[in-house]
Amino acid sequence: MEQLAEQGLTTAEVTERTARGQVNEVERRSSRSLSAIVRANVLTLFNAVIAVLWVLIMVFGQWQDGLFGLVIVANSAIGIVQELRAKRTLDRLAVVNESPVRVRRDGAETEIPPRKVVLGDLILLGPGDRLLVDGEVTGSAGLEIDESLLTGEADPVHKAPGDQVLSGSFVVAGTGSYVATKVGEDAYAAKLAKEASAFGLAHSELRAGVTRFIKYITWLVVPIGALLTWSQLNKAEDFGQAITGAVAGIVTMIPEGLVLMTSIAFAVGVVRLGRRRCLVQELPAIEILARVDVLCLDKTGTLTAGGMNLAEVRPLDDDPLTAEALAALANLEETPNPTVQAIRAAGPAPSGWTPTTTVPFSSARKWSGAEFAGKGVWVLGAADVLLTPATP
Repeated sequence: MEQLAEQGLTTAEVTERTARGQVNEVERRSSRSLSAIVRANVLTLFNAVIAVLWVLIMVFGQWQDGLFGLVIVANSAIGIVQELRAKRTLDRLAVVNESPVRVRRDGAETEIPPRKVVLGDLILLGPGDRLLVDGEVTGSAGLEIDESLLTGEADPVHKAPGDQVLSGSFVVAGTGSYVATKVGEDAYAAKLAKEASAFGLAHSELRAGVTRFIKYITWLVVPIGALLTWSQLNKAEDFGQAITGAVAGIVTMIPEGLVLMTSIAFAVGVVRLGRRRCLVQELPAIEILARVDVLCLDKTGTLTAGGMNLAEVRPLDDDPLTAEALAALANLEETPNPTVQAIRAAGPAPSGWTPTTTVPFSSARKWSGAEFAGKGVWVLGAADVLLTPATP
């Protein structure tokens, strides 16, 4: 049974479970949905007031008098177009940033997108790999998992066959494998994300002030509109002319130009930021950015590409084996971290270096090592960990 599990699923089993919906499909929440964007930009108090007046003109007056209704189209279009552009960019980034998952199917190792993982898949793990679904460990070679995102504890946890692992954690040392027992919306991290993800509009003082002003005007529109209609009925020849005259008086009370110019000013700010390769999800974000006094960032890794190159090796003595030992240690790792990848890319594995004992790299230990037959024991790690404070 264990050997069958290590072979992974067959193609037929994967097809069957995909058809049953037992696949790691999770709804992306990179931004609001299309319907939510349209509703937020169209169903506003300002648009409602203007729309009612425009309908009255269309019913009782001439269409030329209803050109003020284009303000609704322009104001809504600016917000919708900007948010749709941001949504499209964020959705593309979400796909690009998906790291492939290494699984074993039909006895062979292969890489697949995270959303293609099915229930029962045998997933292979190495240092730095994220656990995207819940499961049970089937193999462990010094496998250590960081569960700090779930528990708050930074100490890595050693995992042995039979132990449970949860999505949201990641591997810090060793290698191993596990069988997916919960995928998609059933996975622990997906449940947490679903509970925590709630879209909230950014608060804009400009928009809030305009909305309050329109609200006050709306309260006045009803009595003033009634008085205007009554006065027009006394002077106009028919009811249609009275309504048209009343609407003409009411429209002048509504600050259409102020609303439109506010949206245009936001849009101009978005264009200028776009030229500096900034992505703005909401128009009021421009105003909020103008109010920022302090900008806090967590680490440079979020702003730079996660890659390194080995520039040079500086030996501290004349040992001719130093460069060969470094290359030998780098080529031992089955799933190297970025540092080891840079060292490995600088030179091929030397011949004659046969490891007899190995210790995998761990971010907690900050070193890895191996004993080579006839070459001695070599360790690769941080100087402040391997050397004593008295070392020159």
